[in-house]
Amino acid sequence: MGVALALVLATSGCGRLFLAFLPTVDDASSSELRGDWRGPDGAQVLLEPDGRAEVQDLGGENWDFDEGWRLSGTGTWKLIKGDKDTIGGAPAVQVVITQVTDRTQRPSDATDEWTASPQEPLSEYTWEFGMERTDEGLQPYYLAGDPDVATLYRLERVTEER
Repeated sequence: MGVALALVLATSGCGRLFLAFLPTVDDASSSELRGDWRGPDGAQVLLEPDGRAEVQDLGGENWDFDEGWRLSGTGTWKLIKGDKDTIGGAPAVQVVITQVTDRTQRPSDATDEWTASPQEPLSEYTWEFGMERTDEGLQPYYLAGDPDVATLYRLERVTEER
């Protein structure tokens, strides 16, 4: 059933319908989100208690992911109310990077027109992470690629080794 639903959604252009099936959390708190998080391909996201944020080698959301860049920098984060623009209309974690320290391009496939184009200067970027509650606690995620058939990338909490 799930595979059939995914195929229908992928071929019908129903991106908004797809978003309705993503996990959401309505009772998240800022204290649950603070700390170090690891993303895909070694990316890191640090959410400080005072609202400062730092990202290292994190790819863009939605279509930006297809351009193949990864961003490092500092800025701010906050928990925002859900609305028509957030994933599933639920609260989200908004991370705004205003001081870009590095932007790298992953190696491009010569047949991929998205990664073959030159990079535009980027001075600021905003991610909105959806959230789900797991046995380990709150877990942020973001969507990358074509919004109608996006890939969900989860952030995993970095725990200190004892």
